[in-house]
Amino acid sequence: MKRESDLRIFVVALSLAVVCSVVVSVTAVMLQPIQAKNATINRNRNVLIACGEYNPKVSIEEAFKNIRTGFVKLGTDEFVESDDLSDFYRNFQQISSSPETSVNVPENLPSIGYPSVPKRMPAYILQDENGQISKIVIMVYGKGLWSTLYGFLSVKSDGRTVQGLTFYQQGETPGLGGKVDNKDWKQQWNGKKLYGNSGNVRISVIKGNVDTTADDAKYKVDGLSGATMTTNGVDNLIKLWVSDFAYGTFLKSLSSTRGK
Repeated sequence: MKRESDLRIFVVALSLAVVCSVVVSVTAVMLQPIQAKNATINRNRNVLIACGEYNPKVSIEEAFKNIRTGFVKLGTDEFVESDDLSDFYRNFQQISSSPETSVNVPENLPSIGYPSVPKRMPAYILQDENGQISKIVIMVYGKGLWSTLYGFLSVKSDGRTVQGLTFYQQGETPGLGGKVDNKDWKQQWNGKKLYGNSGNVRISVIKGNVDTTADDAKYKVDGLSGATMTTNGVDNLIKLWVSDFAYGTFLKSLSSTRGK
């Protein structure tokens, strides 16, 4: 009798486990479209925040009607329009590591913690009422202390002046590296210059506070207090993504391509 009882318990437990796993799997599959849509909305909201265009009273979809989306081929001024960037974000890990769709990061450039990056990266172009480029938003990412920081850098129409920076996904230490989400810190980026007169990358996130009276203050942003590794990570990722290896050539061409 005990053997039959044990067998019955085993069968019931196994049946319950199978039913629960099926329910979880079905639920996960059903939620995927909703999760993907929410992820897109979150990214697009951060694009708008980065360029100073976010208005909670206006839907994200409505705000994006006047934004051209597409991809920049790294190292060039080539912009290819695309209405749907979701496949890129959904398959990002594969795209950024596959030999067919990625390119190795040169060893002489700042390290973002990854040996390769996608050959094409997303870009968002905002235009004024005359059809001329007013702002450009590029995707940036790189490793901090505990996580990879994924964000957007907005640049004004001159291709050299920062409009804003925001991170839509990061897992740094709250109160320390997590200050990358701090409103006051992010506001410092507005108006900073990416390049020197010769076109070399000058922007830098320094250790400590910027001397606002110094001649080179326009190229510097305060570091994150108590978060050296995160500060270094942000410094490296910005320098890499605005270099000529990445978006640099495209950004520097903006002044001569406005309205195209």
